[in-house]
Amino acid sequence: MALSFDALGRVLQHVGRLLLLRADMAAEEVALGSRQWIGWLCLALAAVALLLVALVGASAWLTLVLWERFGAATIAVLALLFAVVGALLFASLLRAVREAPAMLAQTRAALHEDYEALAAVAAPGRGDEPKA
Repeated sequence: MALSFDALGRVLQHVGRLLLLRADMAAEEVALGSRQWIGWLCLALAAVALLLVALVGASAWLTLVLWERFGAATIAVLALLFAVVGALLFASLLRAVREAPAMLAQTRAALHEDYEALAAVAAPGRGDEPKA
C-alpha cells in the first residue's frame, strides 16, 4: 500500500513538531541542570568561606594555648586534621554529584519512545499484508 503525498506531508509535519517539542524539552532540562549546578557552587563557596574564617580563628587560639606545651607539633596536628576533614567534605560533594539525575534523561527517554513508535508505524507486521 503506497502513501499519498498528503499523508507523507502530514507525517513529516508531525515528526518536525515532535522534534521541536523534544528540543524544547532538552533546553528546559539543561536550564534546570545548570541552575542546580550554580546553586551547588554558590553553597559550596559560602560554606568554604565561613569554614575558613572559623578555622583560622580556632587554629590561632588553639596554637596559642598549646604552644608552650607541644610547640610546632600543634601546627602539624592541626594541618593533618584539616586535610582529613577537607577530604571528607570533598568525598561528600562527589557523592552528591554522582546521585544527581543524568542530564537530559527525560529527553533521551522521550526520544527513545518516539523512535520506537515511529519504527512500529514504519515497519508494520510482516504477515499482515494481504496476498493477491
